[in-house]
Amino acid sequence: MPSNQHTRNKKQVYINLKLIDGNEELTSMIVYENQSSEEIKRLLTRKCDIMDDSLILKLRNFRGSVIPFSYQSLESNTRDEPFSLEAVKPHSTLPLDDRSIENDATYSIEDRVRGISNRISALEKAIIELPDRRHAKIEEDLKQINGENG
Repeated sequence: MPSNQHTRNKKQVYINLKLIDGNEELTSMIVYENQSSEEIKRLLTRKCDIMDDSLILKLRNFRGSVIPFSYQSLESNTRDEPFSLEAVKPHSTLPLDDRSIENDATYSIEDRVRGISNRISALEKAIIELPDRRHAKIEEDLKQINGENG
């Protein structure tokens, strides 16, 4: 590390490593202001002894929201409210806590998906009928122009 590192802004952060096998480990590290996201991610990988390059790392704040690996996102925290680092295989995730998604939110999402699906179905049906409706409208307009009553 460069010798001027001690003069830069830094934060100490606590991180709870969660592996897909259920193991957890609390650790801490110092993050410096001018470190890139990739540098922070590499430091976390080494600090937590993650050797498998195929694992996907997800960093979450104490509320459970996924946050970027950046100095700005990593606010100083305490052992009581550590960040969570999940190391998971691609296309997998750790089980969510029961309190992380309210049932009302789940139903609301299902309702929105159902509503969008119904709207798409209606549009698909309208697209099929569109040429006939357009042809009928053109004939009706031509009859009006020619003075015929429909």
